Amino acid sequence: GTQWAETVYRGARMTASDPADAYRTLSCIQGFDSFKLTRRSSADEIQRAFAAQRLIWHPDKNPGDAVARETYATMQRAHAILMDPEQRRLHDEQLAAIPLSVPSAAAAAPSAEASKAAARQLPPDWLGPAPRSARPFAYVDSTPQPSTPAALAGVRRGDALVRIGEAAHLRDVQGVLEGQRLLPVPALVIEASGGFVKKWIVPHSWDPDTPGSLLGCQLADSCPADLAEMHPAMADARERAAEARARRLRSEGGEEGEEG
Repeated sequence: GTQWAETVYRGARMTASDPADAYRTLSCIQGFDSFKLTRRSSADEIQRAFAAQRLIWHPDKNPGDAVARETYATMQRAHAILMDPEQRRLHDEQLAAIPLSVPSAAAAAPSAEASKAAARQLPPDWLGPAPRSARPFAYVDSTPQPSTPAALAGVRRGDALVRIGEAAHLRDVQGVLEGQRLLPVPALVIEASGGFVKKWIVPHSWDPDTPGSLLGCQLADSCPADLAEMHPAMADARERAAEARARRLRSEGGEEGEEG
């Protein structure tokens, strides 16, 4: 059922089968999001990364898929380690004992792929006010890192993603990006300011440590909390909540009238 993976690892001790780097497991399991979790990441950052990955791999969303079930179990274990203070401390000590590699000059320099992507980058297209019928499937949860495909496309924190190419679900994004590598992919975006914009993402590998990451921004299934009250993509949700409150108040008022 839906609760199997929520409880199976609670309180478990670290074992030889644990992820070597739980931060990277949650960051890069699908490639496109690149949460860039580190030992300095807060519990809230870890929770949001896990929540986004859960949308992709949860067994209820992938019935009969043994790979998805195993992948989700690995993410659950990584999440359990990082959310338990003692397990996280032990895990961080193990990571600290691993010698850090020094990036070469070649790795630090812009790659040929990045140069090609920059040459093919298109400016955003303003499409007008955001239509009320648009339904985003994800939100950009933090400001994209400089020189990533998302940053070059003008993607900003709070952007509500309606589509990326043919993808209208988080689990489909990576396949679209891989299939359109180095080609401009249209992303329909509702900006926090209210604009409906087509932003052109040119997927390319931008991080030598995570070559499968072709987007370079953190995605979540919910709007950043500090933007939710004003974000135009949340207007319908706010109206539905207001209507539900009004119905509840009317119902409570009717019950009081009958009692009187």
